[in-house]
Order: sequence, then structure tokens, then C-alpha cells
Amino acid sequence: GGEKRDMDYTKRVAIMIATRDRPTELALLLQSLRTSRFQDFDIFIREDASGTPLQNYYFLNLLIIRMKQEGHRFFINRNDFCLGVSGNRHQLVLDVPKEYKYMIRLDDDVIVEPDYIDKLFEVIEQGYDLASGITCGLMPMFKREPKMNIINRIILNDNGEFILNGDDCGMPYTDGIILPAHHFRSCALYKREIHDKVNYMPTRLSLNGYREEEIFSLKMLLEGYKIGVHTGAINYHLMTPSGGERTTMNLAPFNQQMLCEFVKEHKEEFKKIFPRDIDPLELMKENNLLR
Repeated sequence: GGEKRDMDYTKRVAIMIATRDRPTELALLLQSLRTSRFQDFDIFIREDASGTPLQNYYFLNLLIIRMKQEGHRFFINRNDFCLGVSGNRHQLVLDVPKEYKYMIRLDDDVIVEPDYIDKLFEVIEQGYDLASGITCGLMPMFKREPKMNIINRIILNDNGEFILNGDDCGMPYTDGIILPAHHFRSCALYKREIHDKVNYMPTRLSLNGYREEEIFSLKMLLEGYKIGVHTGAINYHLMTPSGGERTTMNLAPFNQQMLCEFVKEHKEEFKKIFPRDIDPLELMKENNLLR
């Protein structure tokens, strides 16, 4: 059976999945969660006005029935019209009762390794409030060597403008070290209390939700919360060519501009948080990310 933790904050974890027209990918994600060593979770799914409702997919529903028999509760809701990525995720938070002290949000087109949730909790146990991992493309893992830029780090110049916005996509790091971060990308474990202080979703974002995670993360930092990344907590992005909300990708530059405006608006506060005038390669060396 799955590992049962007796610490109060892991009593029951809410896994939130926002989905749209990806029943096959959702089934793969659920199958991967069945192999997770951590099993003390319930699943909240919000379907964003898919063309075909989830209950019409026979295999997916058999899988949900099986997981219910294995002790997981499912809460599935459907939007009557498309809210978009950010709006759907925002609604998901409202779906989760406050009895859940911790929440995990997962994309509908990833699969997770068996120790993924365990490693995210290792980050929390180090004093962080939000724990992120590494999102890799689904590819053969012949060598687990670093091929990324700085993980989830932001570097500004003196004018509060971006020099570098490090991301967490690419190949994972073998060592599985825990690093401080400035933002997370899509998938994360975090404290429910964050939503009592931080407005989750900027209302001006376009439906595709581009840069939603960064803006949410920066609001967390302004409230004093800490974000950490475990380089050994790995999920695989299926890189699905369909589903989601792709009709507004032409508005993605607008969201990027909104992110830059938010950073410049709070540049004096962020100057205390973000490194400045640092060579990205030097920062990688400091964190032992170069081999």
C-alpha cells in the first residue's frame, strides 16, 4: 500500500487538475498517481467546457472507479463555458474545502514519477511554503545531466527589468538537490493558507494563462512566502498538441508585458529578493549546476 504519513499537515492532500479535451492524457496522469508512493490524496477535477464530457469516456471512468475503490475521493465539476487556463485553476481552488491544508496542482498532460510527491514534501520540510519540481519532455533518459538554465530564478537589472527568467523545463539533475526559487511552473505542492493572502489569478490574463504562475509566485514572495525546487522531483510533460486553450496564444505577449509591468511596479521590493548584476553561469556554478 501507499505510504501514510502521520504528520498533521499531510492528513489529506487535495490534487487539483484543470482539464479541457484531454481524456487520454488525464487517464495517463491518473495511472501515474496510482503508482505514487504517497497515496493520502483526493482528486479535484474541473473540466473547462470540453467538447465531449469526461463521463463519456469508458476507460477513464473505469480508472476513476478503480481509484475510488482504492480509497481516493473524486470531485469532478464541469464549466458551462470556457474559463481558460487561469480561470479554471482559480475555480478549482474554490472547489477544494478548507479542511485540506495542502494542495497539489498538476497539469492534465503530465505523468509523475513514483517519488514525486514525497520529494515535494521534502522541500516543505526544509521550511518552504511552495514546492516545485522539474518538468521534463517525454523523451528517453539516456543521460541525466543538466541541460537547463537556472532553475526558476529571476535576475533583474537596476531598472527592475529582466536579465534572465530561468525555467524548470529540460532534463533533470541527478543529485536531487533543493534550491530556493522565484517562481514555479505549472505543477506544485503548496500550503492552502496562501490563498487567504494572495489573489490567485490576475483577471487581465488571456485565456491561455501564459505567465500566470510567475505572477502568482511573485505575489507570494511579496507576502513573505518561500518557494523551493527539488531537482529530483520529476514529472514528464506529454507535450500534447491538442486540448487546453490555444485560441488566444496571440495574446501571450500581452501577458508577458503584464508580468514585466508587475515586476517594475514593485522593483524596490524585488531588488531585495532577486539577485542583480550576476552572471548566470556564475550562479549556476554557485549552485553546483555545472558538471
